[in-house]
Amino acid sequence: METHTEQSVPKFARAVAEASQKMSGFEATETVEAGAIRVVARIGFRRPEQIAVEYQTYVSPILELEERLTGDVEYTPGELVGLSLHSEGQRTWLYDPSAGVCVVKSSRSLHEPLPDAPVLGEIEYLRDLPHDYLVRDLGIETIDDRDARVLSLKPKRPHRIHAFKAVAFLARKASVALDAETLFPVRLRFSPSVASQTYRLLGPNNDVTVRYSEVRTTSDALPPLEPPDGTRIFREESISIDELEDRLPFPISLDPFHHAGCESLDGRALLAEDADNDRAFCSAAFLNASEGTPDDAGLITLRAGNYLSRNMARRRVAASERGEELTIEARSARFLDRRNLWEELAAGVDPSQAPCELSWEQDGVFWFLVGVKGERSVLERIAAHLMTGTA
Repeated sequence: METHTEQSVPKFARAVAEASQKMSGFEATETVEAGAIRVVARIGFRRPEQIAVEYQTYVSPILELEERLTGDVEYTPGELVGLSLHSEGQRTWLYDPSAGVCVVKSSRSLHEPLPDAPVLGEIEYLRDLPHDYLVRDLGIETIDDRDARVLSLKPKRPHRIHAFKAVAFLARKASVALDAETLFPVRLRFSPSVASQTYRLLGPNNDVTVRYSEVRTTSDALPPLEPPDGTRIFREESISIDELEDRLPFPISLDPFHHAGCESLDGRALLAEDADNDRAFCSAAFLNASEGTPDDAGLITLRAGNYLSRNMARRRVAASERGEELTIEARSARFLDRRNLWEELAAGVDPSQAPCELSWEQDGVFWFLVGVKGERSVLERIAAHLMTGTA
């Protein structure tokens, strides 16, 4: 009987596609390496869209730099290692056992290490191997003491058009090593497309390598993520900016933004609500075009909550360590200008784009105003009105 290593390339590619279509799911340790990025995760995948992820290693100097320069990172690499994540496509549970908190998001949110290349548990490309790629045989390699047949892949065209959508291939070229017996892809290497964010992030000479080890294929259902009793459950959703005042469990008025010449960036706000305990935190972005043209408009982001999210807690620490203390309406506040960090850590980047931040606590509510391309006086004026409840 002909073995997989003896098959012609077209026949082998069809066998791989057929095996992939028949597989219901798998569990494995996945390693992603791209430049200085190195991520190791234990994952479980079930078709069509269920995936569970527990990061064991998450090294991303780029993510760490973004956090230092902007403070906008939701979870740092160190925090991600402590999370359990479970996604069903349209919803994701992120459980943080150290804080006893679970955030439920209305989207897939696995904090992939690459911005536009969802590589976690991704093997769906194998189903279309014979149709979408020019395939060439690269021979046999030994990977984890097992024979693997290696194929070179090149997209037949950069885009694929369906009736209602266009699919862009994110790789210029790739190679995949397939276990000679199970046909599972134990290694994938690809060069990101020049048009992709991943290419701009990594530069021209860095490929992406994805490895799978300790693989077990299975048809068993993926166990749901069930946080223990006592866990705070925050359900996150995008709502109309007009709903925000009524939905929050603490008083807030957006009139100070309107009177400062600001308008909502997109008419939406992000709300995370623990309704059982009357706790919530939110964010909303506003454009300030009161001075200059719309292209020169400053951006002001409001973050507030009677519970400190991971991001808000880090902002509070940064303001305490590096911020300037000031008094507004007889209340203590902190002002943090990240411009010096930009000049130190991001040579060649325009420091005028560095965010500055005004923060304070009032009656158990934590407030953060983050401004980009705006005047400090505008933040202070909005803060004064938020503190006094006036416009």
